[in-house]
Amino acid sequence: MNPIGVGIDLVFVPRLTEIYQRYGEMFLKRVFTEEEIKYAFKKRNPFYSLASAMAAKEAYYKAVGGYFPFKFKEISLMRDKERGFPRLDLSGKALEIFKKLHGEKILLSISHDFNYTIAIVHIFGRK
Repeated sequence: MNPIGVGIDLVFVPRLTEIYQRYGEMFLKRVFTEEEIKYAFKKRNPFYSLASAMAAKEAYYKAVGGYFPFKFKEISLMRDKERGFPRLDLSGKALEIFKKLHGEKILLSISHDFNYTIAIVHIFGRK
């Protein structure tokens, strides 16, 4: 497999919290999947999980070149049920773009440090 793209994004958690306080459910439903919202609000501070999802979505957007039209809800941050590792589930245009680029594998890494969350996405494929 060959590298197709790499993307990285850093999210300032208090900024995400402020956006939620300003726009509430409208913001959540526009950007995040139901699974992401449910997972986040099971946590003591849901904004760390939401920031992880946002960073992963932005990193994917950058990894595919940053010019393709798709909705962030078409990218869902999930956790591997056996080992808990993060992974991305794609649908709609986000999945079409992945296939168009001949993508075969997405590697995702996420890290937190107090007020920041960072995500890195590597896309590999046949291209």
